[in-house]
Amino acid sequence: MSILCLGLFTSCVNDDEFAIPEIKIPFYSEDFQNLDEIQHNTVLDLTGWTNFAEKGSVLWFERIFEEDGYAQFNTFGSLDSKNVSWLISPSLDISEYEDVKFSFQTAQNFVSSDANKLEVYVSSNFDGTNVLTAKWTKLNAKIADRNTKGYTFINSGEISLNKYTNSKIFILI
Repeated sequence: MSILCLGLFTSCVNDDEFAIPEIKIPFYSEDFQNLDEIQHNTVLDLTGWTNFAEKGSVLWFERIFEEDGYAQFNTFGSLDSKNVSWLISPSLDISEYEDVKFSFQTAQNFVSSDANKLEVYVSSNFDGTNVLTAKWTKLNAKIADRNTKGYTFINSGEISLNKYTNSKIFILI
């Protein structure tokens, strides 16, 4: 996925009568576009990420389509009666930041049931190993669902993480 952002500022007033808004640079970003690290159709094993199957054996995969990398969870062909897998971000230290917001994009296709859904959580006590013993809090986000037309990207919206300032967190989807 390539993103091009253009900005144009114009004014009909003196230079000292307006302020240019501050542009904030993300302190962490993962767009799955490092094609030196992403290997098509292999189990996702990016540095710092945890790929965990809670039920069943299906894990998240690294995928490339038309030179765009992405993470995919696909149970097609699985013989497991249930598949629940989590993709967990590296530890994110947000203790030095104010007004922390988080956003992401999702897409779904070939979803036949409302039970097949993506969810996103945050934890400040995950130890990097024991996924099921950590306390995970569900975040309110816009996420692609079975009614989303095939491969349409849905933006999550900005999700505040201000409850977790002064800590290290992990994001789970």
